[in-house]
Amino acid sequence: MHSQFVKQGRNAVVAQDHLRLKELYTKLHREDYQINIADIYLKLFYHACKYNRRSTIIFLFQMYFDIFTEGDRIGLRQSFNYGKFLIKDKATRNWYSRFLLPILRYS
Repeated sequence: MHSQFVKQGRNAVVAQDHLRLKELYTKLHREDYQINIADIYLKLFYHACKYNRRSTIIFLFQMYFDIFTEGDRIGLRQSFNYGKFLIKDKATRNWYSRFLLPILRYS
């Protein structure tokens, strides 16, 4: 089931379909068994970085503040630095470094 969510999420990331990503998150919370949401989130975030999907990176970054508790955010915070190295486009990497990473330093 975990791999199905990741596959659906990756398709939504490539298509930049934020509505489908929200539906996927809602479906994750309705399931009867426990799924590691942080793991799925990071896989989708890294996929968005790899394919230079700025709007999806912003959307997932906003979801980071909405869906995770303070403790989860502390644990995930360091993972955003790795996303910078996955971005191949120099302009997108500079944008990521100048605008997204400073937000994490002060949150």
